[in-house]
Amino acid sequence: MKWLFFKLAFFYARVYGYFCYYRKKRRRKEIEDKFTFFLGERLDSRKRKEMVRHIFELRGSRKVMHYLIPLLDDRMIKKFFKLEGFHHLNQVLREGRGVVLMAGHLGNPHLAFCGVRSMGYPLILIKGGAPRQVEPQKFRYRENLEDTIFIHDIYDPELAADYKERIIETLRSGKVIHYYGDTKEGKRKERATFLGREMDFPTGMVLLAHRAGAAIIPCIHLYDQGRITILLKEPIDHGWEKGEGEYKRIVSEFSKLLESYVLQYPEQYMGIYGPTVLAYYYRSHRKGFAPAGGK
Repeated sequence: MKWLFFKLAFFYARVYGYFCYYRKKRRRKEIEDKFTFFLGERLDSRKRKEMVRHIFELRGSRKVMHYLIPLLDDRMIKKFFKLEGFHHLNQVLREGRGVVLMAGHLGNPHLAFCGVRSMGYPLILIKGGAPRQVEPQKFRYRENLEDTIFIHDIYDPELAADYKERIIETLRSGKVIHYYGDTKEGKRKERATFLGREMDFPTGMVLLAHRAGAAIIPCIHLYDQGRITILLKEPIDHGWEKGEGEYKRIVSEFSKLLESYVLQYPEQYMGIYGPTVLAYYYRSHRKGFAPAGGK
């Protein structure tokens, strides 16, 4: 009967999205403004409405995912997940190397990476905010300190050193780290084009992957009415021997790939909320903006 519980949860997310579109007018206006800022004339009013409603649906799915994640098993993965490109991940792990799954804020990432965990992959999450020791609950998913590296003060040299050491050790031990490549946090950055704008993408994780000899595999996750898609692309870490000169190329390749999926599935981009390079750019440039594609 677990599949029925999943179905009901995903139906709740759709209902949540429908009602939030009409009730949360201020938030709706904010999302609409961001889509107009970055996509401009690509959108008509009907398409924009569908996109905003789906963004609210994604938020609704996040409200129920904590109860779905503990129920994930092989049967639920086969029924609700579509997986592509996992041979790239398997090949690197067979070589004994660690992997950074460089993802964007697309779809429902939690359902995606917890699905990867449920398949037996040793996945560690990089997460912003301070760590909290919470009591485990049988029927509710909670991030724990063993499976999560919390980055709550990257500007504290002592704490930052601890984070870096644990990340490098994790990768050198042949594990997988799920990391948002479009997050705005980080002291080291490279500029890349994203949705027609020059934005600063963080390169701290690229540096640590380099030091650990790990692979960087772009990861795309999508959510559509309860169907979760996880796409793993070819590794983009080739050229480590050239040193830090490769960091900009890696960031640019990732931003170009992410952009292609945002343009194809704009309603999937939860990064419209933040904390992402896109949201940071919008806050910095929204006064007196001209819509993308406008004159």
